[in-house]
Amino acid sequence: MEIRSVVKRHNFKVDFRDLVLRFIFGGAAVAVCFILLQVIPSKSFAGIFAAFPAVMAAAVIMAGHFGSSEQASDIALGASAGMLGCTICVLTASFCMEHLGKWGLSLGIALLVWFFSSYAASQLIPAFLENIKRKRQ
Repeated sequence: MEIRSVVKRHNFKVDFRDLVLRFIFGGAAVAVCFILLQVIPSKSFAGIFAAFPAVMAAAVIMAGHFGSSEQASDIALGASAGMLGCTICVLTASFCMEHLGKWGLSLGIALLVWFFSSYAASQLIPAFLENIKRKRQ
C-alpha cells in the first residue's frame, strides 16, 4: 500500500518542520547517550543511557507544542506502555541469551516479546487508570 493512499485515507497532514524538529531532538539525545556510553568506564552503568527515552521526549515536546497537552499526555501514556514492554524485553533477552547462547535469536525473541507486551500494556494502562478514577468518584 502506498504511503500517499494511507495519508489521504487517514487525513494526515505531513508537517516537514515537525519532522525535522523531531529528528533533531531525538537524534541529538541519541548521539549524547552514545557518547556517554563510550566515555563512562562502567559499561553496566553506561547501559542505562541506552534506554534513555529520547524518542519519547521528542514526541511529547512536539505533540505538546504543535498539538495539545492532551495529545502530549496520550503520547506519554503510550511511551509508558512501551517502557514497560522494554523492561520485559530486556529481561527476556537476558534470560534467552543465558539459556540459548545465541544473541541474535535471543534479541529477535526479545523484540517480539517487547511488541506484544507493549501492546498489552497500552490496552491495560488506560483501563487501570479509568478504574482508579471511578473508585475516587
